[in-house]
Amino acid sequence: MAPRNSSQLPTPLRHQRGFTLIEALMATVVLSMVAAAGAIGIGAASAAQEEARIAQLAAQAAEQQVDYLFEQPYAGMSTHAVVEPVGQIKAPPAGGGVTRSTVLGGDWSRLGRRTTLADEPFTFSQYGGVTFQGTRITVEVFGPDGTVYASVRRHRTLEDGS
Repeated sequence: MAPRNSSQLPTPLRHQRGFTLIEALMATVVLSMVAAAGAIGIGAASAAQEEARIAQLAAQAAEQQVDYLFEQPYAGMSTHAVVEPVGQIKAPPAGGGVTRSTVLGGDWSRLGRRTTLADEPFTFSQYGGVTFQGTRITVEVFGPDGTVYASVRRHRTLEDGS
């Protein structure tokens, strides 16, 4: 008796091409898991980018306030020790102006700013321990939940004639 070729085998014994239902379901499950992991990664990266952008705006708001305080007469500087609630940060004065009445909008409105001033001597140890009287300026910029995104601390020396 001669061996049969594959075309003469009954249908269940022939080599069939394609996927079974279980193989297709497993492929779908694996693909779904990979897609979910990718979506989580994209979401985390997006959140980190947003957090960094807010921190950058907060740093600018803190530096802006310190710059503004250094432009004010030393004697009147204490009137600027205030808390600007979230959404109420004042814009720098417009070109050559001295008053700040405009409230910053846009993403700035998601931040608040706390300015504290304290009389404090400052010692320069690198210059033989010379001490100067002055004011410590601390500016913190925070979000609605109280998270501090930026903090700047400077010392302004008491100026003659102030």
